[in-house]
Amino acid sequence: MNQMNPRFRDLSVVPTSPTTALVIACDSSAGIGEKPLDAVQIDSAITAAYSLRVPLLELLCFGARPIAVVDTVGNEMVPTGRRVIQGLKRELTKAGFYDIPLNGSTEDNMPTRTTAIGVTVIGQINRKDIPSTSIDDSLIVYQLGTPYVGEAVKAHLATIFSYDQVRTIRATPAVVDMLPVGSKGIANELAQMAATHTAKISAVVDLADAEFTQSAGPATVLLVAVVADKRQLFERQFPELTEIAQLHQNSD
Repeated sequence: MNQMNPRFRDLSVVPTSPTTALVIACDSSAGIGEKPLDAVQIDSAITAAYSLRVPLLELLCFGARPIAVVDTVGNEMVPTGRRVIQGLKRELTKAGFYDIPLNGSTEDNMPTRTTAIGVTVIGQINRKDIPSTSIDDSLIVYQLGTPYVGEAVKAHLATIFSYDQVRTIRATPAVVDMLPVGSKGIANELAQMAATHTAKISAVVDLADAEFTQSAGPATVLLVAVVADKRQLFERQFPELTEIAQLHQNSD
């Protein structure tokens, strides 16, 4: 991303000065909570936490520092809104952000029977740190995590990768791109990554397999692109990641 572009995949990038920019990410969740018509019954604080996780990871992978969070809750303040706020605050603490301002709104005029939560995270980045989209060598793409959605997320809360893992991976010099996977699945996000770098995909797995087409819910999978000639060192550092594809320069 050598020139300032208002979009980078799902992110909005807004220049604020010759040297800085705001980066905006958002996510929404509905039908997951404690209301009578929710498809998945779970504490709405957990729903809120995982709704926040998605945009937080998007900003961390991009290299932006979160500076504000906004929640839009399509439910009453008591009890749902309060539980949402508690969940958001806990997740911010879990992610290591202790003093980020939180603001939002609730729906107190109409009764609701399903939980609905929207979360927007605003980050800041130095424009010189915006990731480059050009590649001079092939990239190896690895998968961290397993795609979970709905009840499967509930069953695997303790095993989903952490923010500290994401930070450690991103700090590795071999890494040139990281992309959280959500509802559109691994294969779709891999195609987005390839498009970002104007590259061709050489898959080493069957991308038509259910694991790669199903939803990964609240970013339970992360794609990591590594410079090919540094793969051996990277694999020794992070043996838990699995290679799924290679990206090559598109000469067409």
